[in-house]
Amino acid sequence: MSKSIPNFRFVAFVTLLLSMPYSTALAQSPPIVNWVFNPTSGIQIYTLTYRPTNATPGARYPAIVFVPGGVGTNTAFSAANMQAQADQGFIAVSFDPDGRGLSTGGGTFTYEDFGGPLQQDGLHQVLKYVSTRADVLGENIFVQSRSFGVTLSAGALARYPHTPQVKAFVEWEGPADRTDMTSMTGHPQTDDAFWLPREPTNFIGSFKGDFISIQSIIDHVQPDHLHTIKLNNGAVNQASGGSGLSRFVRVNGATGAGSNLVNQIYSGTFLASTLPETTALEPYLRGIMQEMVARPVRPRVGDLNGNGSVDGADLSMILSAWGTYNWDADLNDDQQVDGADLALILAAWTSGGGGTGPWNNNIDVYLFAPGANPLRVHTFPRAGVSTVASLASGELIAAFQWFPETPLESFDRIALSRSTDNGMTWTAPTTIVLTGLVSDDRAPFDPTLAILDDGRIRLYFTMNKLATGAIPRIGSAISIDGVHFDLEPGDRFAVSGQMVIDCAVSRLNGVWQLISPNQTVNGTAFRATSSDGLNFVRQADLVGASTNRWLGAMIQIPKGLRFYGTSNTGIWSARSTNGSIWNIDSVTYPIPGADPGVVSLPNGSILMTVTGPPGGG
Repeated sequence: MSKSIPNFRFVAFVTLLLSMPYSTALAQSPPIVNWVFNPTSGIQIYTLTYRPTNATPGARYPAIVFVPGGVGTNTAFSAANMQAQADQGFIAVSFDPDGRGLSTGGGTFTYEDFGGPLQQDGLHQVLKYVSTRADVLGENIFVQSRSFGVTLSAGALARYPHTPQVKAFVEWEGPADRTDMTSMTGHPQTDDAFWLPREPTNFIGSFKGDFISIQSIIDHVQPDHLHTIKLNNGAVNQASGGSGLSRFVRVNGATGAGSNLVNQIYSGTFLASTLPETTALEPYLRGIMQEMVARPVRPRVGDLNGNGSVDGADLSMILSAWGTYNWDADLNDDQQVDGADLALILAAWTSGGGGTGPWNNNIDVYLFAPGANPLRVHTFPRAGVSTVASLASGELIAAFQWFPETPLESFDRIALSRSTDNGMTWTAPTTIVLTGLVSDDRAPFDPTLAILDDGRIRLYFTMNKLATGAIPRIGSAISIDGVHFDLEPGDRFAVSGQMVIDCAVSRLNGVWQLISPNQTVNGTAFRATSSDGLNFVRQADLVGASTNRWLGAMIQIPKGLRFYGTSNTGIWSARSTNGSIWNIDSVTYPIPGADPGVVSLPNGSILMTVTGPPGGG
């Protein structure tokens, strides 16, 4: 790895990369051309796959995806070096990132993303292709990047940690943040919108695989080693003093010149131990890859806590993140935690499958008649988070989150059912038909029914975007027939920086009242009011006993409102004449369940729906 001109400009290095010839003279077997579609850019990505010269039919091998530096293409990796890596027992893949080389849609797409989300999505698609090859060992997939390629690689591995799960990431002298990359892109350092999705330091801390940085005495671009120090310290796990999640991080090799300790934290701007300038890079990297293959495989997808087993603890983590976007719990990398991730957990279950989750609960329907014991009159299997209301005709309508085994498209969707005999019998659930969602909306959940004076049905629910860091808020849809719902534009209610979910809504003296349990402080709730049921204004928060959650239903009563909530000892209730001051009733409803939906019946009884315990009430 001789560098006769130290510290030359990055742009000059990019020019050098692009001018490297694509040599095939020494290749022992021809590479395989494959085209991989990236839906983000809409073009086919050009890839070359090298296999061991003496590959055994039916055998599977570790795989490495090589990411070029600068704005380079697959030609940065000579055929001789790629084949030499393959002949050490690897499937070696190079590619042209979106907008470069042959990945331009026949010349129609030449946009340069500088390693941003579009090209990160392209690398993700290449990795998915590699993981599906019959000759690849899925637990031994690696990424190796050169220079600026760390930008593209770190973002892709953090944003898509599971599909596939990359065992190790090896990078050579890559930049760490915008201070290293400004001259390369031409974007000023103040341009946060451009830099935040491209800075490797924003992503490397989320990578859980092994991470190796290769650094020589004289960096090919930077005047010091600070960029490598930043990446190393950002990846080292927190238990070892770093800020990342990787359990194995190192600069250079384990022994010899330039070697360093595993999980070592560095200070200053220069490393004491670096590769000599005379080190031949490609053979050295091949040795590193052999070491990475010999390392233990990563915990299987679904083992979120890394204890070696996919079990109830991992399932709890999935359920805690349900309806949101969490990198760890989003096992299929579709930017939402839902039934698809749940299915992957159960498929990977270590101890025989099963477990408790929303698919394993039922909604129980109880009748509370004056002077009589509660009577369970109906059960909706595999459902939760219910609401119930009465139409002007006297017909009852219930809505809930449904988790049927079939059809799959109804799993974790809002469903409706009707009753014409005061809740004794109900129609089979059917999912609502909702129009108006856009491509970055996830499916709504946590329904609440409200019947308008003109007979229309408004459905309030929790909404969220698919984007990283999106925060749930309350939205709504309107329906004439109770089957087809049109999304109403805008948010009904949101709180900056805080989740607003699973609201209860009712009307008092012409004013709509909304209550949503505060997820961070037990016994408290957000409260908002509206004159039209669409534009809610936040009022003073509600505060109650820490054992009582404001998770439930709110209905009109002759002298105000009554709220039915959730506690560990049954369903509690409270009354209010203005929506802001509530008097807790002394009697609870001793039924096994939570998150009630309530409707008053003409004969003075109430019908209550609750999410029952796992396996039935």
